Amino acid sequence: MKLIFIISLICFFGLPFTAWWMIWITLGVCGWFANTYRESVGIGVAAASLAWGIKIGIGFFSGGSILMQRVADMMGLGSPILLIIATLVLGVFLGGISAVSGYQLRRMFQPPL
Repeated sequence: MKLIFIISLICFFGLPFTAWWMIWITLGVCGWFANTYRESVGIGVAAASLAWGIKIGIGFFSGGSILMQRVADMMGLGSPILLIIATLVLGVFLGGISAVSGYQLRRMFQPPL
């Protein structure tokens, strides 16, 4: 839990200063240090949903609701809540995939038993 919190803080405070896709590289590096497949998926999903969800929530409640409503209308969703859910699902999926990629990359470089 402590690791997920630290990773989420790094991603949350790093997002304004870097490109949006840097969160996936950070989670890939964290997946490198995971001990099991299940742990890498858990770290990626939890950290991505926490960092991305807080960022979307702050954006929504600090005046971005009008923009989110317009984007939701353009995408045919009709509600900004559905847009938030869609982006969170995408973030959770990509967070899990990037952490698993880091874990598999480490396994690829490990010598065989």
